Amino acid sequence: MSDLFEGKEPQDVLHYFEELARIPHGSGNTDKISGYIEDFAEKRGLSCTRDRIGNCIIRKEASSGYEKAPVLILQGHMDMVCEQNAGVSLDMEKEPIHLVLDPDGDTLHADGTTLGADDGIGVAMMLAVLADDTLSHPALECIFTVDEETGMDGAVALDCSDLRGRLLLNLDSEEEGLITAGCAGGAVISFTFSEPMQERKRKKGVPARLTVEGLLGGHSGEMIGLGRASANALLGRALYMLCQEFPLRVAKVSGGTKDNAITREAEALLLFPEDTHTAEVEAKVRTLSAQIRREYQETDPGIEIGITFGKERKETVFTRHTAAGLIEFLACFPQGVMEYTPQDRTAPQTSLNLGVLQTEESGVKAVFLVRSSINSQKEALCARLFALGEAVGASVKQLSAYPAWEFVPVSAFRDQCAALYEQHAGKKARVLVIHGGLECGLLSDKIPGLDAVSIGPDIHDIHTPKEHISLRSIARTYAYVREILSSVDGTMSGEGES
Repeated sequence: MSDLFEGKEPQDVLHYFEELARIPHGSGNTDKISGYIEDFAEKRGLSCTRDRIGNCIIRKEASSGYEKAPVLILQGHMDMVCEQNAGVSLDMEKEPIHLVLDPDGDTLHADGTTLGADDGIGVAMMLAVLADDTLSHPALECIFTVDEETGMDGAVALDCSDLRGRLLLNLDSEEEGLITAGCAGGAVISFTFSEPMQERKRKKGVPARLTVEGLLGGHSGEMIGLGRASANALLGRALYMLCQEFPLRVAKVSGGTKDNAITREAEALLLFPEDTHTAEVEAKVRTLSAQIRREYQETDPGIEIGITFGKERKETVFTRHTAAGLIEFLACFPQGVMEYTPQDRTAPQTSLNLGVLQTEESGVKAVFLVRSSINSQKEALCARLFALGEAVGASVKQLSAYPAWEFVPVSAFRDQCAALYEQHAGKKARVLVIHGGLECGLLSDKIPGLDAVSIGPDIHDIHTPKEHISLRSIARTYAYVREILSSVDGTMSGEGES
């Protein structure tokens, strides 16, 4: 381990987290991290299976005295969301992220990129548990899944038929003292405005770059209820305003690359007629920018909307028909919380996020992530998106879906974890159903009688380059995990209500 964590605890967890940070492991790029997990198991003589898409399961026999205890499943995901600030040249598909420990000696973040603590710290804890032969624990089945962040593809494909465990400790939560006992389901919906490059028009005019910048963004589940702005929604608002007052053509739109991250930046390349009064256009954009800053002064005080004109030239633009449908779509697509939980009007129940907007050779692609703790509301919102696509001339597809993890009223494992937390921390744990997505729902569908909880340390601003984690919280949470392991005995059958 480098000098970065010298004198910091827990050394074993931090060691494995640093090892993981050296291996690029964004969603869809997890082959090397799967290989690392396999090698880890082989070096320690542990049984490991790896499936065709890279999911790994490592098994470890019970320690002395725990042979008759129920098997415990530990679970986390290997992939991370790769986001970086403008101007950061790191290639996150090929290069390691750069870890930075703040002068306070506690706050860990990355240099201009996401940190990958979601869920690298959970994976690091699992590896530390497996590597430590001094721990007291039941037989363990440690599941490392791939591509959780892009639709839970790893958990969808996972074969659970030979798993013996009926107790699941998921290590993918982001708040110390919170026991997650349920989560929203989700669906990924893709819009395509088809117009191949050869069908677009080559026109002469004055090009302009319309930009939306300075937003905070964040996780589209955990932070969707904070009221933060979406750069894609603001781009649509600005485009619609401009096209109502000025003739313009659209050459390109873009904003975001991850459906589960609220978009922080977006832009459009436009073409105006040669006789356009550019100063008037700039004034309109400045006025709109000021209005939006006032609207979002509490949630996104750094918003800037600007437009920059270039020299007259020819540009390849979309036909008016395609551009009209695209602008209508960007002006009116639903974004954010659609329904709050009736029992708690601060807790989102159903939401959606347009996290991907890209111009490609074949046209424009837009990708939503829909979330809901009620499956019928999720389906109704997906149907609304299909209707919107038909109205604006886009083709719409559902790319993936996963079920909600429904709250189970009676859970012996949850009760035991809550009692241990109170004993460990001197205060009661909060038991909540969250709006973010966890793989527990899929695993509960596949493993009859599964009794599951999710915990984790304090991680802030996940899915953004501001992501950071507390080392002291890691240490406390890992101590808690160790206590849970040693507490699993024959009194917990793992047969919670399904």
